[in-house]
Amino acid sequence: MLLRAVALLLGALLALPLAAAPVALPHDEYLPEDIYGQRVDRPEQVLFEVQRHSLTIGSELRPGARPNEAQASVSILLEGRSLLPGSPVQRAQLHFADSAVGQRGARLAADGTLLVISYPLALLPAIRQMLDSPGKDYVQGRFYGNGLIWADMHSEPVPAAD
Repeated sequence: MLLRAVALLLGALLALPLAAAPVALPHDEYLPEDIYGQRVDRPEQVLFEVQRHSLTIGSELRPGARPNEAQASVSILLEGRSLLPGSPVQRAQLHFADSAVGQRGARLAADGTLLVISYPLALLPAIRQMLDSPGKDYVQGRFYGNGLIWADMHSEPVPAAD
C-alpha cells in the first residue's frame, strides 16, 4: 500500500512539469520568450498567410469640429489564407497612430472574421518594407484565457544573400 502511494506521488510529481509546459502551436518560434510565465493555457489562435494588402490614408472632420481639428489616419488591410482549419479569420486591419499612448490591444472585430492590431506610426516603414520584400508574410493573434493577448506580423526566414 505504501509502495503504491509513493509510486502515485512520484508519478504526479513527474507529470507537473508537463502540465505546466506551454502548449506548442504553429509559429511558436516567432513569439518572444515568455519571461513572466503568462502563456500557460492553450490560446485561441488566429494565423494566416498574407496574399494581398492595401494601404489607406484618410482624413476625417467630425460634425461640430473646427476646420483645424481634422484627424488623419493610416491603415493597412491584409488579406490571405488561414493556416488553421476552421478559422474564419483571413483578414487583419493594422492601424497606425502617432504615439503608443492610448493604443488598444489587438482584438477581433465584432463579426469575428477580422483581427485588428494597433501599431505606432513609426513602424509603418518597417511593415511596408516587410510586405514589399520577397517571401511569405504571416499574421498571428493569440488570445489566452488569463487575458493575455499577443498579435504580430512576421515573415518566413529568407536565405542570406551571398
